[in-house]
Amino acid sequence: MLRLLLGFILLASWFFGALAFAQIISPSAEEVNFTYFARFRVPLDAVEDNDIARAEMHASHMFGLFHSPHYIKMFGIPGKDVGGIGAPRAQMQISIISSIVQGHEILISYKNTGKLLLHNLAAQALIKAKTFDIPLPVNPYDIYAAECTDKDYPGFGDYWYFYDPFKYRCQALSSWPLAENVRLTITPTETQKLDVTPRLPVLRGDNKNGSLFLIFAIHGYESSRSREDEGRIGFEQFNEYLIREGFSEIRKNSQSRNMVYIYRKDIKLDNGQLMQVEIHHMLATTDMESSSTAFAEFFKSGVENADVILYGGHSGLGSNLDIESLEYKAGKYHFNKDKKQIFFFDSCSSYSYYLKTFAAEKTKAKIDVITYGLSSYFFSSNDVWIELMKHLLSPQSRDVLWKDILFDMEKVLKGDTYLISVGGI
Repeated sequence: MLRLLLGFILLASWFFGALAFAQIISPSAEEVNFTYFARFRVPLDAVEDNDIARAEMHASHMFGLFHSPHYIKMFGIPGKDVGGIGAPRAQMQISIISSIVQGHEILISYKNTGKLLLHNLAAQALIKAKTFDIPLPVNPYDIYAAECTDKDYPGFGDYWYFYDPFKYRCQALSSWPLAENVRLTITPTETQKLDVTPRLPVLRGDNKNGSLFLIFAIHGYESSRSREDEGRIGFEQFNEYLIREGFSEIRKNSQSRNMVYIYRKDIKLDNGQLMQVEIHHMLATTDMESSSTAFAEFFKSGVENADVILYGGHSGLGSNLDIESLEYKAGKYHFNKDKKQIFFFDSCSSYSYYLKTFAAEKTKAKIDVITYGLSSYFFSSNDVWIELMKHLLSPQSRDVLWKDILFDMEKVLKGDTYLISVGGI
């Protein structure tokens, strides 16, 4: 079921490991800059209490737009379950140009600058065109219609995520007086230095864990704690995969609703080094509204000790891995600036949400973040994880290019893409 609410390491040469690349590395996507000017109005009694928040709410409708099948068809994006042409980063640079009260409304004009992750086909077309016109609402509070949103998330609060003015019987939302075209100026991102490999010898070497290569893996419940829950099924199937790969199950806590299993295996590398692998695997309720602290405490331990963290669960529109919320439950997180780490956030639109969440930590810690630009699915999670695990647990001591790892992770989707990428902070 769709997850709507909502890491790798030394080439033979350190110089090659820091070649100039774009903001992200991806087999299927490219990051671009965008800028636009827009105007809109909201009622005086709108929920947002300041103009920046009001403009952010208006701009958020870009998420829904870039998921529209209309644009998928326009740019010829292949695949059966492709969820869009791309997504913006949640963090944008909004500046208010004017704000005027007229009667019972506030008229606002603003400038917005940010980054978009786009499918390669869309990115190439828009970089060439240099501009892209999109319909944004004239008044976000006037456009809600139950038949124009998602049946599972029909509330007004989620409407921006499902905003599709091209949907059948909703086309009135795409033009005046309900919408006004906004012209995005599209430019390529400037190059920056990014590691083109995960630096596996560093990650799997003495990475502040001695000879221990420590992986924390989390499967979140999809919707319930029943045995038919897709998150639970994924958890059990990944445990079975580890047993098939020769791991020993040394401990399990299966009595709690939040289960934790621990697996160990020694792997001899082709250079004679013995790598001691330990995997802590959790099934948990990851919703921040849950009263349980188990997930927050487990994730905190992973952040502070693990070499790799794999998270497969809902994004909660960015809330489920919000550092401040997690710290409220589990105490202050301490990122080890001397430790190399990989975080894979296998959840919907994690590119948009979690690059922002961990951006402040990037200056203090050596973290590579793998994310998705589009919606992802519980049923495909383990297939993607296993491709990553093949590289992480390979007996070969040489490093591997990021582009090859990401290609392997995406190829199991059989022509579809969630716009996987690494980097971008």
